[in-house]
Amino acid sequence: MNSFIPIFSTFFILLGFLVWRFPKLIAGYNTMTSEQQKKVDVKGLKSFMCRVFCAIGVLVFVSYLLLRLFMDEASAINISSIVVPIIGVIYLLAGGQRYDHN
Repeated sequence: MNSFIPIFSTFFILLGFLVWRFPKLIAGYNTMTSEQQKKVDVKGLKSFMCRVFCAIGVLVFVSYLLLRLFMDEASAINISSIVVPIIGVIYLLAGGQRYDHN
């Protein structure tokens, strides 16, 4: 197994827990005025982002293992490390809007 995939997966999981612990890391939230920040459901948003980032990390690892059964290692790495995070970030951006009441 390529050592890149476990490190990449761990990065996303760590990022999820960091966002949960430090919501100021959320892009856009830290640049809002204090009045705008009061209109954001921070507890819900940080929980949602933590779940999505952790899911991306797990799915990168699992998809790599499953894709290795059907294709070569380079293709499995490319698909699991590019496609899964892109789909996850699109879901994150779309789903995170429901916590912003501005």
